[in-house]
Amino acid sequence: MIRRTSLYSFPPLRAAFCSGVLAWCAVFFGSSLSAKTQVVLLKSGERVVGEVLPRSDAEFVILNSALLGELSVPRAQIVKIEPKVMPPVEVAAAKPKPVAPKASSTPEGKQAKKEVDKAQKEVNTQVAIAEKMAEVQGLLEEEQPLVEKLMGLRAPDSWKGNLRMGMNISSGDRKWTETALRGNLEIKPKGRPDYYRLTGSYTYRETEKSNGDKYKSTDRYDGAFIYRRSFSDDNWFLQNSVSGRVDQVKGIDHELQELVGVGYKYQPSNQFELLFGGSGGIEDYQTNSDDSRNGVNQVLNVFQEFTWKPFTRTSFVQKFNYYWEPDYTERYNYVVTAAVRIRLTDLLGFEFSYNQNYDNDIGNGNEKNDAVWRNALIVYF
Repeated sequence: MIRRTSLYSFPPLRAAFCSGVLAWCAVFFGSSLSAKTQVVLLKSGERVVGEVLPRSDAEFVILNSALLGELSVPRAQIVKIEPKVMPPVEVAAAKPKPVAPKASSTPEGKQAKKEVDKAQKEVNTQVAIAEKMAEVQGLLEEEQPLVEKLMGLRAPDSWKGNLRMGMNISSGDRKWTETALRGNLEIKPKGRPDYYRLTGSYTYRETEKSNGDKYKSTDRYDGAFIYRRSFSDDNWFLQNSVSGRVDQVKGIDHELQELVGVGYKYQPSNQFELLFGGSGGIEDYQTNSDDSRNGVNQVLNVFQEFTWKPFTRTSFVQKFNYYWEPDYTERYNYVVTAAVRIRLTDLLGFEFSYNQNYDNDIGNGNEKNDAVWRNALIVYF
């Protein structure tokens, strides 16, 4: 009778075989962990992901990319090399299951088990680091200041404008504080003959009496919308304007105007621009006195605008508007403004300006004249 003999018939050989298999698995698993993926950041801003090979030297980094193959990158073009950290979900998915080596009482078996446990511990550490980094990144995104988000907002390229805020203080026999807020928005779509302008202002003055009491002595506001359409090589334009004002200091409850006219623009360079023209329409005029001027009347207007930019961040702006009633030429008013604006940054600047608002007859033959020197902080957008 022939008896078959196997490896398991000899206990010493069986133990040696198991120990060898476990040792080979440990070596293979450890070498796979040592081949870590790196991220190479270049000066051009590009990122290359791959394994840095031992053949790299002082001048070139040899990179094995899964997508591009083997690459030779000059070290002079490299900003830094850092290990690639996978997101927690990918790390968890790639996390190998624990290998439970067969129990062995031999020294080789115990050593193999230690190697596997050590490798498993390294994987667990990488998972914990990735999860912590993802948590910190999430907190940073949540704590991003709202100011940074708002600063990232930009107006369309066809828009430009400013917001001016100023305060004038008088002391002596008459003590008062005047606060002014003025805004301007211009829209010029690229490649189109259309132009839009929206302006407005509000002025508030608080006066202090000799006994220390304070009262509101000035409350005036105005607004205007202008639409222009250019023709004839952008030199001539048609204009339609709608404006209104309330001036309780002068006793004007409201003045609303609708005007249509034509104008001409002279612009020999980007630093110089001159506009002038005329228009006509109707107005709804109402004062706090009983006067024949109250109601709807015809009105004519001539206008002129001048802009000069001697320097990149410095400009001089001057405007003039004259209004009168064709049936009663003694009823007229005009507005003259002149300002020097200095732009400190893309966002901020300041302005020195002069404004004269004259009304020859606001009702019952009463004339009113306001001339004010102003200074203001400008916010550009």
